[in-house]
Amino acid sequence: MIFPPHFRELAWRELDAPLDLLVIGGGITGAGVLHEAALRGLRVGLVEQGDFASGTSSRSSKLIHGGLRYLKRMQLRITRLACRERDLLLGANPHLVWPVRFLYPSFADDSTPGWQVNLGLTMYDHLAPGRHHHERLETGAVAGLVPALATEGLEFGLLYDDAAADDARLVLAVVAAGVAAGGSALNHARVEGLLFDRAGRVEGAAVRDLPTGTVHRVHAAVTVNATGVWCDAVRGLLGSVPARLRPSRGSHLLFPRELLPLDVAVTALAGDDGRPVFCVPHPEGTLVGTTDLFHEGGLDAPRPSADEVAYLLRFVARVFPGRRLGIADVCGAFAGVRPILDSHADEPSEASREEEIWEERGLVSAAGGKLTTYRATAEEVVEAVIGLLPEQRREAFPPAHPASAALPWRAVPARVAAALRHEGVVPDVAAGMARRLGASALLVASTAERKALRPLADGLDLCAAELLFHLRFGAVEHLDDLLLRRVRLGMWQPRVCLELAPRLRSVLRRPAGWGFVRWQAELERVGNAVANWLPPEAA
Repeated sequence: MIFPPHFRELAWRELDAPLDLLVIGGGITGAGVLHEAALRGLRVGLVEQGDFASGTSSRSSKLIHGGLRYLKRMQLRITRLACRERDLLLGANPHLVWPVRFLYPSFADDSTPGWQVNLGLTMYDHLAPGRHHHERLETGAVAGLVPALATEGLEFGLLYDDAAADDARLVLAVVAAGVAAGGSALNHARVEGLLFDRAGRVEGAAVRDLPTGTVHRVHAAVTVNATGVWCDAVRGLLGSVPARLRPSRGSHLLFPRELLPLDVAVTALAGDDGRPVFCVPHPEGTLVGTTDLFHEGGLDAPRPSADEVAYLLRFVARVFPGRRLGIADVCGAFAGVRPILDSHADEPSEASREEEIWEERGLVSAAGGKLTTYRATAEEVVEAVIGLLPEQRREAFPPAHPASAALPWRAVPARVAAALRHEGVVPDVAAGMARRLGASALLVASTAERKALRPLADGLDLCAAELLFHLRFGAVEHLDDLLLRRVRLGMWQPRVCLELAPRLRSVLRRPAGWGFVRWQAELERVGNAVANWLPPEAA
């Protein structure tokens, strides 16, 4: 992802002119709408009150998947759509989305019999014909594939294909692609009120630039509310409106890879309630999740509850009994709040994940949906926006096209890493840069001094050159933007992040233009932010 230097000044200059479309919200839905609208020629701007992807879109299970469990409730449309979008994203963006092989172990005491799951996977295969075919494995093959897996009561295993991504990195890439296509985007820009015409219809928003405190009146023919779990709060700026959302919370635990090593992802049923829980290997560690509970309380900094942590630890103990993992082995924990539409379901897992788009007095709201289907949701939103524009303008825009799935700096990470190693970059740093930056890692390495490409500390795959690149071209306003969402150190290794942050003064302070007082404020801010990702007993 690359944002031009001084992008804030450039963006405000463009936002001060009338727009076709103002997008409120810089998560995956807002990012998708920005990109789609810009590609189709609309004058579009986006504002986000925090950092891009700082809400639910950096706190998901990080799966790009069809949603096997939706088949159990015969939600065929969302599953078919998600399978299509998964395959589009996989083919177009190997630097952002990668294939993951999943193992489903069937145990004799499972609440859902294995033959039913096998039948569901057969349906799953047919939703993406010609590319994905699940396999049945006998117990010996299962044990060979995942040696740590429980064997007592194991009947057989099922292998199937899905995909994964770093959610925040995907959002940032989509926002940057929207900017490159002609849109404007600003993080740390808070909507403080809506603007109305004489007929009482929305015609934009009053937006405060948080770094400067300046308030701008941004005028737009149509305004889109893509704020996720804050959707009802923004709708409340219209006046008295009935709530449409009933958010649910999903919590996750992170383990060092050496403590829970997996060559394939594992999804199995929790002994408590029969819900599927994932264990997904990433280069940085192993992610275990998720829970599904109705969320009560604040939305800005959700935390896993003690009960959720215990639930996930019981799952790990049941499925991987020989690893003897407990809370002391957890290196990180986080919760995300899903913007689920209120369908009066008794349990959040029974609620549909399908998106819904509606208009109220010129404000178009979008809620529901999945990370995987962001592009399809964006197409629907932009079609709705075009339908609200003056009639003489509606024919000016081309139709949606699947090419919008392709995002900049496409590259095969393994090849980028090999090229970096050939230039003398140590293997861990080369792999990390290739994973986080795609083809732009080659640009970083070609312009950096050799010493800036060395690891910042033992065991880290980060170097100063990459941090400086994000600082200059990554729309970074605060230190936590950099450490939590550009490089994800604060997520995967929050304790290490807190130890490293003060030592980055000599690397970052002068290039960022932060004086001593600002640097101290940034350290305090990053400490508060990263504490939200620590395991519960360490927070």
